Parts: sequence; C-alpha cells; structure tokens
Amino acid sequence: MGLSYTTLAVTVAEADAYATARAWSAWTGDEAVKTAALRRGQDYIASTYNARWNVEFDDADAPDEVKYAIIEAAYREIVTPGSLAPDYVAAKAVTRDRKKVGQIEKEVEYAQATSAASVRPQIAIIDRLLAPYLNQAFGASVDLLRV
Repeated sequence: MGLSYTTLAVTVAEADAYATARAWSAWTGDEAVKTAALRRGQDYIASTYNARWNVEFDDADAPDEVKYAIIEAAYREIVTPGSLAPDYVAAKAVTRDRKKVGQIEKEVEYAQATSAASVRPQIAIIDRLLAPYLNQAFGASVDLLRV
C-alpha cells in the first residue's frame, strides 16, 4: 500500500521526541508549522519510495524507521522550506573537457540536459533508515540454487 498524501503517519509529539533526542535546535515553530513540515516530508518519502516498498503498511502501522525517515525529511523542511521539492527549470548544462598530450591540446564543449532528478536531494540517513523496507531500485535479483 504505502504512505498517504492526505493522512500523516507521524504525530507532532512523535517528531518532537525524535528531535529532542537529537538536540535539533532548529526543530521549532508552532504545531501548524511542524505539521506542514511533516506533510511535506511525508510527501517526499511517499513520492520517492512508495513504488519500492517490499512490505505492506499504511499510515497507521508504518514501521518506526519509515516514521523516522519522514521526521528527517520534515526537519530539512523546517530548516529550508521547499528544499525537498525545489523548483526546476529544464536546461542544459554546458561542460568543457580539455585534454593535453605533449604540445597537442584539445578542448570539447558540449551541452548535457539536466533533469528534475538532478535537483532532487538524496539524503543518506533516509536511504539507510528505509533500506530494509525497499526493493532494489534498478533491475531484479533472483535467488540461485546450486544442485
């Protein structure tokens, strides 16, 4: 099933306890501000990982690690609102490649398209928290039996 885009899996009280245990001084604001950050954090987790869960759960019975990942994402939203979903303008990044061998020098300039994924943050602690609950992102794995 996965995380909802309408019902929060984490309460402000749970987030406050998690933040206090980590001495996050930036976890501030009234309940409405924290709830909005939790909503944006859960939206980030849901949009990034809902298609990859290897277990079934809904908001009411989300594993603790999923809740912690939502809080980690929400913390980043408290510190820098909108950071999990930055605006994106399609463009091409110009790259130059210069090589010199002896007296011969060659410089190549090319444009490489950027994508929305290139501006979306990848947060290591969230990846580590969720790893046990995720299928592999690419490809598939098959158990091999030796006879």
